Amino acid sequence: MSNKQETSTTVAKIPIKNIWLLLLYASNLYQTLGKQQRIQLENNPEDLIKLAAKLYCEATEKLMRSLSCGYIQQTQILNRVRGKIDILATVRQHLLEKGRIQCQFEVLTIDTPKNRYIHAAAHTLLPLIEDKKLKIRCQKIISRFNTLKIGQSTQYDFRADYFDRAGTQDRYLLTLCRLIFKMAIPTEQAGVQSAEQINKTDTWLRQLFEKATIGFARVNLPASRWKISSGKQLSWQQESASNHINKFLPDMQTDLIIEHTACQHRMIIDTKCTSIVRQSRSKKDKFKSEHIYQLYAYLRSQENTTDAPSCHATGMLLYPAIDENINEHVIIQNHTIRFSTINLQEDSKLIRKNLLRLLSQCNCIPTNNK
Repeated sequence: MSNKQETSTTVAKIPIKNIWLLLLYASNLYQTLGKQQRIQLENNPEDLIKLAAKLYCEATEKLMRSLSCGYIQQTQILNRVRGKIDILATVRQHLLEKGRIQCQFEVLTIDTPKNRYIHAAAHTLLPLIEDKKLKIRCQKIISRFNTLKIGQSTQYDFRADYFDRAGTQDRYLLTLCRLIFKMAIPTEQAGVQSAEQINKTDTWLRQLFEKATIGFARVNLPASRWKISSGKQLSWQQESASNHINKFLPDMQTDLIIEHTACQHRMIIDTKCTSIVRQSRSKKDKFKSEHIYQLYAYLRSQENTTDAPSCHATGMLLYPAIDENINEHVIIQNHTIRFSTINLQEDSKLIRKNLLRLLSQCNCIPTNNK
């Protein structure tokens, strides 16, 4: 975090409000908002913190009327058996001679990883809130958690927990907490302590840009006309192979595939987080060959006469950029390959318009979407 007294307004030359815009697109919250709410946030991404705070307070206040309990593992030296006996520890410490025994058992508690994660989110959110009423509500939530002696943790494994139908609200709140932790990263205000430290590396930005692109596509391209898949594994079409070849062949996994169901047009999109060009020995900007080879392999390796869209699929290399607007294309062996950038220094409305235009390019759909 910055130690400067003034507030930083950029992260790696990208305006903070546009980082928040990407966080909005990447979040599950974006998919649950109404159309008017989405438009309002897209036009004013800085309002995302206020909305997140309001939704967090509402959900947590409701949750705290009946906090969920859970079992945690405890190890303790007792004078009677409880749970399982830790024989090795008991023998090593000669506890039997003292009439004692070490046991491992489960205890029912409200100080669960889930509740600690929700509590930590309140501490992260509090310094970010400017609205006085929301600030007071957040402080009351923290006070309540402290009264109940529930700790804090910024780590939570969603996969390790079980959510029944009654736990739907818990899952919604936990997703909101994860967004709050991420929003704390680009704030960079003096005195604000982020509960989750993440280096703003190219990897971090690439993953955020990829998730934002996927989230934006799922919400803004109607499911009735578009089929969207992400993280799809592609297979090499093998005719003859040695026994162990699959151990050595590299995996092919796409970031995003968009298909228009009416005209069976398929577009494979691969997001990058580097400059779209590099200087060659002739000192002229050139597209990066390794990126082209990768996308070319995605397109040509999937050609199959029984799958019509695969034979004329479009490929797109999509880059986040600073003060750079490039949108070029070429047809190579019946496949259109596009090289495109999204300028993250532009106004949020323009970012949305350009992203929608690029993702909705199709043989039968106009590309000048408004």
